[in-house]
Amino acid sequence: MLLTKIRRTPNRRAAFTLLEVLVVVAILVILATVATVATTRYIEDAKKSKAQLGCQSIATAIEAYMQSPQNPGRDSTEDQKMPQGINNLYMVPFGGPSFLRNGEADTYDPWGKQYQFQQHTRQDGTMYMLVTTTAPDGTQISQHGIGPNAVPKN
Repeated sequence: MLLTKIRRTPNRRAAFTLLEVLVVVAILVILATVATVATTRYIEDAKKSKAQLGCQSIATAIEAYMQSPQNPGRDSTEDQKMPQGINNLYMVPFGGPSFLRNGEADTYDPWGKQYQFQQHTRQDGTMYMLVTTTAPDGTQISQHGIGPNAVPKN
């Protein structure tokens, strides 16, 4: 019986093939893409939450403005004790300190737009201020919530 010998190259070393390297790179690219998309979404959600907190802060400042003992319209009709603009919350027309912790900086949302507020009337006749802003994707945000919850049902 004749036995054949298998030839082996003694100097050949083990290595990855080009295909194996390409598969690993493709997997890494896919994972990086998924991570980037998820991170971007979380950052946008965090900005929306921060904007809602800003709306709540301004609504609280408006309440403090209306209840301030220095407010000359405090004991008169609702219209006279309301601030005429958002700048009245940090540049108080009747004197005294700002109603916002960081002054003018607190009047801007995370996207650099100024918060808006409007006077509304509930079904029971009481007045309240609705503080709003809009995210770049068109989502409405107020002190009451984000999206469909932004405008309260009377």
